[in-house]
Formats: sequence, C-alpha cells, structure tokens
Amino acid sequence: MAKAAKILVMTQPAVSQAIGQLEAALGVPMLERSTAGVTPTVFGAAMLRCALDAADALADGLREVEALGDPALGEVVVGTSESYIAGGALTRTLSVLRQLHPGFRVQIVESNTAALAFDDLRERRVDIMLGRVSVSVLPEDLHQEVLLEERLLVVTGGQQEWARVPTMRFADLAGKSWVLAPPGSAVYELVAAAHKAEGTPMPVPAVTTYSMMLRLQLLATGEFVTAFPDSLVRNEAARWDLAVLPLGLGRALPVAAYMLRGRAESRAIRAFIAAAAEVARERRRA
Repeated sequence: MAKAAKILVMTQPAVSQAIGQLEAALGVPMLERSTAGVTPTVFGAAMLRCALDAADALADGLREVEALGDPALGEVVVGTSESYIAGGALTRTLSVLRQLHPGFRVQIVESNTAALAFDDLRERRVDIMLGRVSVSVLPEDLHQEVLLEERLLVVTGGQQEWARVPTMRFADLAGKSWVLAPPGSAVYELVAAAHKAEGTPMPVPAVTTYSMMLRLQLLATGEFVTAFPDSLVRNEAARWDLAVLPLGLGRALPVAAYMLRGRAESRAIRAFIAAAAEVARERRRA
C-alpha cells in the first residue's frame, strides 16, 4: 500500500479508502491481505486487466487525436533485440518511416525476444517488440506478425587461417571457444541442435551473453566462434572482419513484430509495422 501510495502521489489512507469504495460498489474483495503482504484476489486480477486495457485505450486515443490534428505526427515505443539493431534493419525502418511521416517520434527500448521475455509488452513499457524466437507456439496473450525468415550463420574472425576451407564439420571446431546467448535462447538452441544432428557433443560456451557488441569484440580477438543472423553479418562483416564458416544451422528463424493480443493498434503502431514490413521485403529481394 505504501509503495502504491508513493507512485500515485497519495496518502496510504486515501489509497485504502479508494479500494474500499471499489469493493463496496462491486460487492467483492479486490485484495487479499496476509502477513506476507497484499495480493489481488481473482476479482482484483480481473479488474486490473480491465484497468490496463482502459489505460491503453486512453493513451492510444490521445495519440490518435494528436495525429488527427497533425497527420505528420505520431509516437510509438519499440522494444527490440540488439541483433535486430546491429543487423541494420531498424536503421532502415526508421529511415523509411521518417520519409513517409517526418514528424513521427520513435522511442527505442532494448528488449530481449530471444529469452522469451515479453515483460516490456505486458507491462506496457513498449507498444511493439521486434526480434526472433525459437518456439513455434507463442504465449496466448501475444500476437506476432512475421516480417521475414532469416538464416543464422556460424562466424569467426576473418584473420583465422583455419576458417578458409570449403567444407567443415562441427567436430572440426573442437577446442575452439564459443560465445553464445544463454541456453534456451533461439541461437543457442539452433547451435545445440546442429551439433546433435551431427553426433558431436555440444561444447560449453566460454562466454554467454546477449550482447552483440561484446560478441563482435571477442571475435576481433581471433579466439572465438559464434552464430549471427545473416543480416548482421552482411551489415558488419567488412567493419569487423568476419568470416562465415561452411556450417549449416538448420531452419531459418522468423523475425517478427510482437504485440499484445487484443490491444488496439494505434495509427502510429500500424505505420511502424508497415515500414518494418517494407524493409523486410527489401531484404527478401536482395
């Protein structure tokens, strides 16, 4: 209660009184109080979901009204993984969006779809998340709009003499140091599946990180191997002297826009997705 009162800039008794009035009006308890703290009842949880939907609708309505007053305006908050940023697709999407809507404002928040962490969406910190996931079945509260399918490539530093061969097996990388996203992520699971298909034990990564910048820097030392999306390799190969190894990682992964199911899409959200889809078409044609 004290934390809620601080966020709402109210006194704690005033918050308690407001909840009491709501409970009296509805005839059901909103909160369950115990020595461990306060948690929503089933009625309180349902009311919270409705309140969040109402807050979303109000925020989207305010943005729609602003856009109607000036069609060049709009605002969207986008969460995306570092690999999507490093691959250049986001930069191109922002360029396309600003060509069509010069007054649009976009706030970018780093979010991690690879870890299946959609808290930024659920807690309304972002309107959309962009990235890839390795699972075919999403949580029921999410909706995805697939932009393209993208291969992942096994990569090392371009200075490696051993990398300049026409054919290779994963067994040939025994003793090499891998840097990968943690187990459970899309990239890790594809690398593990490729090793299993070959009958080669999956190595324990020397470094696990979601940071693309750190992985690029480690590759530059000449000591590491990793797996990167095709778009990132094309965008960064010359700058970071990357060498693609002749190894397959199976199926391509969908790159998609993720949204909360049932949440109304504002004009700004639709415009951003349209720009991202146009960039995806450019990538497929390339």
